[in-house]
Amino acid sequence: MASSIAILFDASKCTGCKGCQVACKQWNQLPAPLDFGDAPFSGSYESPAENSGDTWLRVTFDEIEPREDEVTIAFGRDACRHCADAPCVSVCSSGACHKTSNGAVAIDSSKCFGCQYCIAACPFDSPKFCEREKKAKKCSLCQDRLQNGLTPSCMKSCTADALDFGARSDMIAKAQRRALEIKSKFPNVEVYGVNQMGGLGVISILPFGADSHREMVNPQAPLMTQIGNMLPTVAGVGVLGALGVTALAFMGGRGSGYSEEQYTYDNVRRVTCDGGKPMDPNAPIVKLGLKKEEKADTKEVKASKKTVKASEGEVKKND
Repeated sequence: MASSIAILFDASKCTGCKGCQVACKQWNQLPAPLDFGDAPFSGSYESPAENSGDTWLRVTFDEIEPREDEVTIAFGRDACRHCADAPCVSVCSSGACHKTSNGAVAIDSSKCFGCQYCIAACPFDSPKFCEREKKAKKCSLCQDRLQNGLTPSCMKSCTADALDFGARSDMIAKAQRRALEIKSKFPNVEVYGVNQMGGLGVISILPFGADSHREMVNPQAPLMTQIGNMLPTVAGVGVLGALGVTALAFMGGRGSGYSEEQYTYDNVRRVTCDGGKPMDPNAPIVKLGLKKEEKADTKEVKASKKTVKASEGEVKKND
């Protein structure tokens, strides 16, 4: 089920001020790199160059073919899209990555143990591994603020009116009206997020089309995630696997002449017993079930050792 709420991002109004990016860091108390070497200049206005466990929202800059001899930049919003069909939720074995009551996707840090399956499953590469905490992190759509009647911090800080927040159906309707208004100026305008991945919790107005704003035209869950979702639950697979291993061990034991009742452990004497008799821990290891070829190889090895010793003896005599 798609999120009942959504953020509306209007790239035609965005000025690239990064106020939303700063607000996200401030509200979530996310540290920024303090050393110049941690964020080297990339030749772009983007900073940092990519999201991380400490950066959940980033404004992207993509210069495209100029319109009327003007520098034209397609601004983008790189953060969790809060998919209805969220692969990160389906692969999370601990339940840390989950759907909230309003349909957004959040990560419960108390349950996350850092397996990074959600990171591999996300087609948008939204969750990131936080090295400080050894857990996956991403935008939660400011669930703590929503629970207290506030709007997401990024939307609150936008001075260009490029961000809005509300019921998802209202945001879609507003986006479609806006797209019609600017269609003459931006013939490739696209409303993104209505149907992608079952419906996103971020609806975007992209004046130059999805690809120009660095959005995936047809996002899909990775193949391995799709295959995994077709299999039984992890617990079911684990039980079947355990039964299979047990069966193989049993058959292997029968084939080698091993009997489970043959060996016992004496708790009083603290020794393993063979047929009721304590086993000698210093006894030589006996190899059982050697094939004829293996026996022949063993004889050849012994013979070669005798030859070597004889040769060494002759050398010593000569000396």
